[in-house]
Amino acid sequence: MEVRDPLCRKPEENAGGALAGLDLQHDLHLVLSDWTHWTPVTDVLQRLGAEVQSVQIARMERGFSARCRLRRISVDAARSLPGALIDSGVAERASVEHLMLSKHAAGLTP
Repeated sequence: MEVRDPLCRKPEENAGGALAGLDLQHDLHLVLSDWTHWTPVTDVLQRLGAEVQSVQIARMERGFSARCRLRRISVDAARSLPGALIDSGVAERASVEHLMLSKHAAGLTP
């Protein structure tokens, strides 16, 4: 199973100003028919250079629910992930939510 890389761009740099104290993260939600489909997901995330903050995979009545929080990828790359994973047959359903978290709350400040 091969997933074509979604739009691959460098993470959007924070230019300062009003957004200087915020960190952009993305919650990726997937429904997988088989837990082994997680491997192609990790391959794509690695190629994109995404930093995975957390992963949760749970058994459902039919298949598995997977959620992961990502950093260090652009909004466009995160937005294109669900379609790429569905089109490749890796995920049955997929969505992404974009989060703006304070760097202090995310544990990113010294």
